[in-house]
Amino acid sequence: MQVQISGQHISLSESLQKYVENRTQEVVQKYFADAPNSHVYFSQNHREFTCDIVVNEGTGRHIFLKSHAVCDDVYSAYDQSISKMEKQLRKYKSKLRDHSNRIKPSEALLDAVSYTISSEFDHEGEDNMDNPAIISEEPVNILNLSVGQAVMHMDLHNLPTLMFRNIKNDRINVVYYRKDGNISWVDHK
Repeated sequence: MQVQISGQHISLSESLQKYVENRTQEVVQKYFADAPNSHVYFSQNHREFTCDIVVNEGTGRHIFLKSHAVCDDVYSAYDQSISKMEKQLRKYKSKLRDHSNRIKPSEALLDAVSYTISSEFDHEGEDNMDNPAIISEEPVNILNLSVGQAVMHMDLHNLPTLMFRNIKNDRINVVYYRKDGNISWVDHK
């Protein structure tokens, strides 16, 4: 497995790079022997170090595992991030390896568009409320999933919310993390 290590506003020592490469390969290959690559990204903001890890699991299901951690030490930030990823992998180990859970890309996608809207608009003018400034627009695919698969997908991709087409009733559903840490599920009728 190829491990790409990069950083922004930080100098990465050779010992850190070796540690990250060896530990990432050890954790990921325990669950995905054929994972083709992963990317470990470090950044520094004042005295805090951020570590983001993205792994392509390599089974053809288009699943990218993501984890994120922030700490005052670069090694601790990495250790926390890889620990979160390992916990996710342990939690979903059987579902990820289960061949019946595989999504067939040709059947499973509904095309949609994702818009990013500027948070800086005039709250007092009603004309602007109807037409906020769109910063970006990109195509997305809405997957056909069960609720359990949607929660797993949301968790592994480190997403706050996920829209999907429920395979049981063919309706658009949404799952999202609540502020209290629980997960809510909205089923549109």
